[in-house]
Amino acid sequence: MNYPCEFCDTDQEQVQKPVTVTRQRCGQWFIFEQVPAWVCPNCGHRYFEAETMESMEAHMTTTPNNARPVTAWAISLTERAG
Repeated sequence: MNYPCEFCDTDQEQVQKPVTVTRQRCGQWFIFEQVPAWVCPNCGHRYFEAETMESMEAHMTTTPNNARPVTAWAISLTERAG
């Protein structure tokens, strides 16, 4: 992609590389690995093509056969850092 980043307005060309994306739907978390994205080399903002977004949306409607469960800790930071 060779247009300015909409967040940092750099004129550096975005680089295509695989990234990890976390999404939440109806209280359920989904982790997508090796997602193709265009990444701004200046600020790191990620851009996804329409087909990639549609694929992630489709995978969040049911549990895919190739999905594996992961364990994670949910931590609430209710106190302000001093």
